Amino acid sequence: MKKFTVFLIALTVFACTKKKQEEVVVVDPVVSQETLTSKLYTLSEKGTDKEVGTITIKDMGVDGIVIEVVGSNLIPGVHGFHLHEKSDLTPTTSADGKVVIAGAAGSHWDPDKTGLHLGPDGNGHRGDLPAITVAEDGTINAEVTSPKIFIKDIPGKSLMIHVGGDNYLDEPTVLGGGGARLYAAPF
Repeated sequence: MKKFTVFLIALTVFACTKKKQEEVVVVDPVVSQETLTSKLYTLSEKGTDKEVGTITIKDMGVDGIVIEVVGSNLIPGVHGFHLHEKSDLTPTTSADGKVVIAGAAGSHWDPDKTGLHLGPDGNGHRGDLPAITVAEDGTINAEVTSPKIFIKDIPGKSLMIHVGGDNYLDEPTVLGGGGARLYAAPF
């Protein structure tokens, strides 16, 4: 009888231990990648014109974002590319009475208030991105990354493609010499 009692106690302890082990659930971490997509439009003195592509932003967690630009019927060459403060692409009028295409989008996103255009690797505007290149046939399928911008920063802003390139300085012209705003995607 003693052996049988010891056996029952051992069996009960084993069953309780086994039951506790079964209750423990191990979950593998799941990486959730949020994605935002917006249409890319040509800009004019009247506002947005025709759709010419899309811009998709992929969340890379602590590593920032990847921005994919796909489009056609664009002007070939190197273009400055920046995250601007607002998503409003309506034109505004400057102090001297000139129309500023997509002026309501504000300037390059600069939440740290550096006031400096130092390019994607510098310690200036966090909205400064690598310049992008449109092929001779007017198409683009490019990706750029930014470790200084996060997916949560994007809503309410716009990605802007400028007429000219970008030397990532404020010399000899301000904001890298990109000039007028040519294409944009509001988010």
